Amino acid sequence: MMSRVNLPQIIVNACTYMMLLLPTATTAFLTSQTTITTTPNTQGNNCPHHQRCNNWKKHDFDSRSIHKNMKNHQALYALPYDPSENITPDSNKKGGSDNVKDFMGITSRQFSLGYDISLSRYAGSMGFDEVVDWDYFTNPYESENELDRDIVEPPPLDPTKPKRTTKSSGGVVRLFLGELQGALGSQLRAKGLDNRVLVKEFSGDIAADLAKAELKSVAKLQNELCETMKGATSGTWSASGAGRYFFGKANGDTREDDLNLATICEVLAKKSAPFVGIIGTLNLSDFEEDDFFDPNEWYRFMGVSPPKPGSIWVAYEYSGLNTLGNYAVPGEIRRQRMPPRRGPFGVAISPPELPIWKERANYVVKGVLKGSLEALAYLHERGIAHRSIGRSSIIMSCVGMDKSETSSPFATQISRLSIKLSDFGFSGDVYESSNDPSFRSRARGFGLDVKEGTSSVEATNFAFAEDLHALGFVFLAILLTSLAEVPTVDYRLPATTEDNLQRLLGEIFDKDIKQFRDYCIEEDAWTKPVELLDENDGAGWELLQSMCFARERASELRGSFTIVTATGLLSSPFFTGNK
Repeated sequence: MMSRVNLPQIIVNACTYMMLLLPTATTAFLTSQTTITTTPNTQGNNCPHHQRCNNWKKHDFDSRSIHKNMKNHQALYALPYDPSENITPDSNKKGGSDNVKDFMGITSRQFSLGYDISLSRYAGSMGFDEVVDWDYFTNPYESENELDRDIVEPPPLDPTKPKRTTKSSGGVVRLFLGELQGALGSQLRAKGLDNRVLVKEFSGDIAADLAKAELKSVAKLQNELCETMKGATSGTWSASGAGRYFFGKANGDTREDDLNLATICEVLAKKSAPFVGIIGTLNLSDFEEDDFFDPNEWYRFMGVSPPKPGSIWVAYEYSGLNTLGNYAVPGEIRRQRMPPRRGPFGVAISPPELPIWKERANYVVKGVLKGSLEALAYLHERGIAHRSIGRSSIIMSCVGMDKSETSSPFATQISRLSIKLSDFGFSGDVYESSNDPSFRSRARGFGLDVKEGTSSVEATNFAFAEDLHALGFVFLAILLTSLAEVPTVDYRLPATTEDNLQRLLGEIFDKDIKQFRDYCIEEDAWTKPVELLDENDGAGWELLQSMCFARERASELRGSFTIVTATGLLSSPFFTGNK
């Protein structure tokens, strides 16, 4: 007799997954995962992707109208800072980061809105969809050990017993673009650095947890960038960061932290780390307590509601807003949709032809895909599991000031491309994965019995495998979209969301990559991508097999000391060209 197991007894394969989907609102679901999707800003030409980043302009927005000038504050504030500890964004808020080493002081540095950072425009909002895959058993109550139960295969075709359910969180994070102001902004410009910043508002308990995880993981990653710099390891940077808001409020003197922060921004820029860096948080207490502030001013300049009380605001280096989610469109369609250029006499000029397909394919494989896998390897080697890999949590940035350059359909120079992972709200220490009940539940779904509070090869393997699995389907989606050869701009490709691809490969073709290849070759627009994957005796298909089914491979390797790593997959002939 088939029965649906109650939630506490069922194997719920759900992990959290964050993606930044701007400007499209395509929802991406990952099998056995909880996914994050975003709701973009759709305010016409104010949408960040309706303008090229080199034409980025700050609105005429007098930040003093919504925030008191810090120099006018005469009251002195005691500095609640112990150099031996790190200060959270707000010690009374759930989103504060745990006490971890934080050489750059991102968890202790607080900026003032207006004096330090001015906001220019609203960029979008983010929320997440909780997608739960259900398993059904023929003998659900005969054993308390889920590994001993018999799963119904195939799943019952019964609408009351869904294979997958989805629950949306709504928007919990808002994004704004801004600039570093004053002496700090001047110092950055003098060094040829970008003074633009991305600011996220995390509102509500769920978002506070996201902010906490993001600060903790990024602080750990950034420590390595400056571990040989005396100012960082001595605690000078974190100490000046902790005092920034209070000294600025008392007498407007933030010179020491300005110098340190300019060095930090230079380190982030020159090290070219494959993640979006954080420089600190915003303290909006004065703004929230300003009795003279008119909320309509915020509406008028930002186009959205004012800050939500109790929110956590985090400031990031500016890496652009172009993601793999934006890039996952056939090149010819993107070319045709480009805004028309005008010649010297106002005559419209058609966009140039795309580079030859081989050049674009080389850019995608050895630049975009390899760069993404290298970024994931960087995280894993430092003990961080992202747990939220998706096409829209991967930023296509640029080594130059025009961050949109590398996401252009004409881009082919790999040396200009800088791939960065973002959205670490669900990330965590690989070796602490067993403390997460949902991780243990997902592992049990693949026959792995991970014990709470333990660190094992099996747990580490599965933590890595979850990220590789997610990235594998991103790779597949990028290959079948950006390199597709469509006959017209109105041509509709088969659905290529992660959810659709997983249903095809995992359910319809029963995880048989060869059958999936035969399906793809029947689509004329995918002929060249399939041929690319066929090269070097199917090296591309082998790579996708290893990544998309990394969790199954982790299950097969239980009891051994073998671990499938992103670093190991970088030696694939698909990237090297050598079999």
